[in-house]
Amino acid sequence: MPSTCSRRAFLAAAATASAAVTAGCTGSEPVPIDQRWPQFGFDAANTAHNPDAAGPAEEPSASWVHVGGSYYRNSTQPIVGDAVYANTAYDGLYALDPTDGGVRWHDSADGYAPLTPALADDALALPYRVGLRAVAADGGLRAFGRTVGYGRWLTDLDYPESSPTVADDALVVGIGISGHSSGDGGRVVAVEREDGTVRWEFPVETSVWAAPAVADGVVYAAARDDDQRDPGTQGTVHAIDLGDGAEVWSRRLGESARYNPVDAPVVGDGLVYVPTGTGPLVALAADSGEEVWRLAPPDGVQASPALADGVLYVACLDGRLRAVDAETGQSEWTAASEAFSGGPTVGERGVYAVGGDGELTSWTPGGRERWRVRVDPPVSGSPVPAGGRVFVGTGDGLLYALE
Repeated sequence: MPSTCSRRAFLAAAATASAAVTAGCTGSEPVPIDQRWPQFGFDAANTAHNPDAAGPAEEPSASWVHVGGSYYRNSTQPIVGDAVYANTAYDGLYALDPTDGGVRWHDSADGYAPLTPALADDALALPYRVGLRAVAADGGLRAFGRTVGYGRWLTDLDYPESSPTVADDALVVGIGISGHSSGDGGRVVAVEREDGTVRWEFPVETSVWAAPAVADGVVYAAARDDDQRDPGTQGTVHAIDLGDGAEVWSRRLGESARYNPVDAPVVGDGLVYVPTGTGPLVALAADSGEEVWRLAPPDGVQASPALADGVLYVACLDGRLRAVDAETGQSEWTAASEAFSGGPTVGERGVYAVGGDGELTSWTPGGRERWRVRVDPPVSGSPVPAGGRVFVGTGDGLLYALE
């Protein structure tokens, strides 16, 4: 049976965190640069793999728990730089001390979308209700009772739907859905990191709910259909030139409501891996969009997979984590847990995944279970290993640091 990070333990940890709020920054040692987790899926390709990120060495317990916000949805997870950044949407953006959870700064602005921010150098990019906003990662400076140098830029882009992806000198994001955005559909948009100037906009018929993946100068965005009740709905993957926004290729996923991606594609090893919701995971050739293989477990694959060292780790709705050969889709190993809404991650010490009912498990890359613990459910995001801890956000607004 997994160990449980109980409510009692949580309340004690929350009290500690509350005391740290009044103390401000504690001056603790930062997470090493090579262990940081700067955006959804770790890198522009959404591989969810940082080979240097160290999670807990043994079965962990709660080091601290932060209380804030409303929920972390499928594609929402904390990110780690000099601080742990938690976008709790309705309760604003927090920068927390990685060691004790003390609040370094808090932006309570109303209007952040419940999505993972992206850290680019000294700025955070966040989807805002009217577009994409960049703010100072250090919270700015206080002078004469005011915050100076916090806001960097705000680009009006209608209705953000995805976490932003940092790719070279651009940020790429999915914007708008039918009925919310101007025009008949949504868009994939690239803006300049420096000032938020729009580089290009690529129209899509429906909506892009999850962070686009970028590799070798090409953006891969998975669009879903708005009416899931229509038996003829088809999810579509678009490949777009990062430089000028020109279409490279587009590929329909299938004439079924089960093909409706809600989480992010992953690109690597010449393939694009697309979770289709309650349908299969589909591997497409990155250069042409042709289907190479598919994995079709019962109930489907909603969450983004993780890609590490030629192995694709797929967290499935039937409650199994499947490790498959990334080139062929052939099974390497399978482990039982809970139904997964959020995807797995891979760090220096192995693979991490958390089920919807809060069971967090770590395996070695070869499939041996290292440990499993339970946090308060519901959980629909991904765990993030860094600095000897693993960080997990929950649906009732808790952010756990386990070590």
